[in-house]
Amino acid sequence: MNAAVDLVTLVKAKAKTLNFSLIGICRAEYSPECHDHLLRWLENGYHGRLAYMARNPRLRSDPRLLMAGAKSAIVVGLNYYREPEYNPQNPYLSIYGRSHPYQEIIRAKLHELLEYIKTLMPDVRGKIAVDTSPTFDRMWAQKAGLGWLGKNTLLINKNLGSFVFLGELFLDIELTPDQPSANHCAGCSRCLDACPTKALVAPFILDATKCISYLTIVSDSPIDNLSLIGNNVLGCDLCQLVCPYNKTAVKADDFISPNNMPGNLPGKEEMINYSEFEFNNRFAGTIIADYGFKRFAENARAVHHNLHRASGAE
Repeated sequence: MNAAVDLVTLVKAKAKTLNFSLIGICRAEYSPECHDHLLRWLENGYHGRLAYMARNPRLRSDPRLLMAGAKSAIVVGLNYYREPEYNPQNPYLSIYGRSHPYQEIIRAKLHELLEYIKTLMPDVRGKIAVDTSPTFDRMWAQKAGLGWLGKNTLLINKNLGSFVFLGELFLDIELTPDQPSANHCAGCSRCLDACPTKALVAPFILDATKCISYLTIVSDSPIDNLSLIGNNVLGCDLCQLVCPYNKTAVKADDFISPNNMPGNLPGKEEMINYSEFEFNNRFAGTIIADYGFKRFAENARAVHHNLHRASGAE
């Protein structure tokens, strides 16, 4: 391999054969701006019970601490969009919750990509990071040109919108980087206005403790947050559904987002009577199944209460 640009061309072509929706490259270098932003966020207590966010915070913005000798990051995105089918009068399951667990899917594909790179450069070393790894996925994605950080703190791609799972492959070789994405959110505040709990306390700043996704996934009991979670059984898409760049989002492949999983769950009466067997049968292989029947049942009861109250039945 004589030129880095040739390797980049081959790597990007290989990534497409692995069905990645997006791929870009950036330098693996420390970002003091992102580190300072994280420290301020932690000082405000916006992480709540997400204690892992406070452990060694510099690690998230300095890949050299994650992998000694890291020089480049290959950043990938996987589209998981499905038709929301959102109706505020029905129980709702986020598009995220309907998807297959993506971490292992992306990890396996990045491993295959790393093995391919080793056939071209046998001495290369790599480190895979997907979601649970202590890295800033969205920061790397923005630097690698996959999109920009929206005011709802999510990565937005001009063509695919924000329903994109991310992953990184850090390498100890220098690759020609892509241009970072410009931000296209100026003048728009739809996501801020749409958040019913005001979890988006300012553009680009999320108080996770008020976010419906946090309240339905992380908090001890949704019963403590009845007035906040509304009709959301697991996760929340409200700040994304109003984003102009999601209006033209394209449907994901079935391997990441099952085609037979609608957003509107069974009616509120049927839903709270689900048995564990019925839950496992309906949601097998999805993210909501990973969170388990107990979490689903507790959230379903809270949503049932909210919908009854909203309809004037209570």
